[in-house]
Amino acid sequence: MAARGQGQVQDFDFFVVVDFEATCVKDARIFPQEIIEFPAVLVDGATGRIESAFRRELTGIRQEDVDGGVDLGEALWMHDNWLKAATAGAGSLAVVTWGDWDCRTMLESECRFKGIEKPSYFDRWINLRVPFQAALGGGGRR
Repeated sequence: MAARGQGQVQDFDFFVVVDFEATCVKDARIFPQEIIEFPAVLVDGATGRIESAFRRELTGIRQEDVDGGVDLGEALWMHDNWLKAATAGAGSLAVVTWGDWDCRTMLESECRFKGIEKPSYFDRWINLRVPFQAALGGGGRR
């Protein structure tokens, strides 16, 4: 989004910024990973203000919590309903991430593995790492 007064136009009424957290084991690779936290904020594309926040901890840290948590399909349904209510079902939106891992890797693989249909707005996203690296010339790993 352009700084105020620069007169640049962007195409979206809303930005939904997501940052999934997934199961992990120190110094090991696990498969399949599961999304265990589903945080999102809705940003007004015209003002830059945060309009609403969504956070669903699907599970906790322990395996018992993973087994007893809300499943990803239900979390996606809850997120979709939150988003529709927050935007009144109107206007264009873009998903925003820091890197491609959230949507391309984690969400896509878990949905495919579990046979879950994800909302179509997760098929495309803005990777903020790309313009950050272009503007500042850095990697910006988290």
